[in-house]
Amino acid sequence: MDVLADVLATTGINGVLLAQLRSRGPGWGCALEQQSTAGFHLVAEGTCWLRVAGQPPLQLVPGDVVLLPRGEPHSLVGAPEESAVPYADLEAAHPPGREGVVDLGGVGAVVRIVCGKFSYEGDTTRHPVLSALPAVIHVPGMSADPELQGVIRLLIAETTRTRPGARVVAARLTDVLFVQVIRAWLDLADADADAGTGSRQRSWLTALRDPRIGAALSLVHETPQAPWTVEGLAREVAMSRPAFARQFRELVGAAPLAYVSRLRVDRAARLLRETDDLVGDIGEAVGYASEFTFSRAFSRELGIAPGRYRRAAQAQPAT
Repeated sequence: MDVLADVLATTGINGVLLAQLRSRGPGWGCALEQQSTAGFHLVAEGTCWLRVAGQPPLQLVPGDVVLLPRGEPHSLVGAPEESAVPYADLEAAHPPGREGVVDLGGVGAVVRIVCGKFSYEGDTTRHPVLSALPAVIHVPGMSADPELQGVIRLLIAETTRTRPGARVVAARLTDVLFVQVIRAWLDLADADADAGTGSRQRSWLTALRDPRIGAALSLVHETPQAPWTVEGLAREVAMSRPAFARQFRELVGAAPLAYVSRLRVDRAARLLRETDDLVGDIGEAVGYASEFTFSRAFSRELGIAPGRYRRAAQAQPAT
């Protein structure tokens, strides 16, 4: 079972291109406030700097990708000490053209940044992938693996073309970009830990690399509706119950059955959003013996009853 693919499908995460920033010379700055979704920036041309509170300014060069998993406030500037203007003000002063380019003008070398987001149903603090990542992920384009380099080059090319379907192609490429950035981060985390220069952050993302805990996660994601117990999962991966429970919590950051409950509720939430199936039928499909136990588990995880969740989701306008 491809656990990462399953989580992305269950939560419905998808990439969206928002705009392109273009400027010339160092005298510019764009401030972006806290967002409810993950954001990303891809430097297509020139160099710029990323500023995030509590971290030193980070220089970005062509091909670099920055992912902000929880949409932290940040600034993109032409020079480390440059002042930044709120994006809304910049967009009002420089309305984007047909290609979605916010051209800030100026004199000097061209800087072009492709900006987008990864939206999904829910809160980024709860999303299994986004909540497991650091506040900022920087993937240098020149040091990326060949597959990621290929995606970056193609995305840069499609955002400069006027060929039919270019924007659709670019939007689809953002989905691929997300997975490639996650892979690059995992590889970097493993390399740093192996070299003794860092430590693996506890999350199910890094737990996927563990032979036994990764196998247990795969089993749970393949059949979350099964009557899983800690003993049963431990037996499946040839571990004792105490050792399995301890290692699972250490690597994933949650107890085994708490993880199963969360996965079931996430599956149910997707069915509530996307189908007209009865609440009781959905609860049974994800592993609950009665509508009452399902509603209680759903409310405990999300703070809202299944029926109210469905009505709220249906009332939201499509974006």
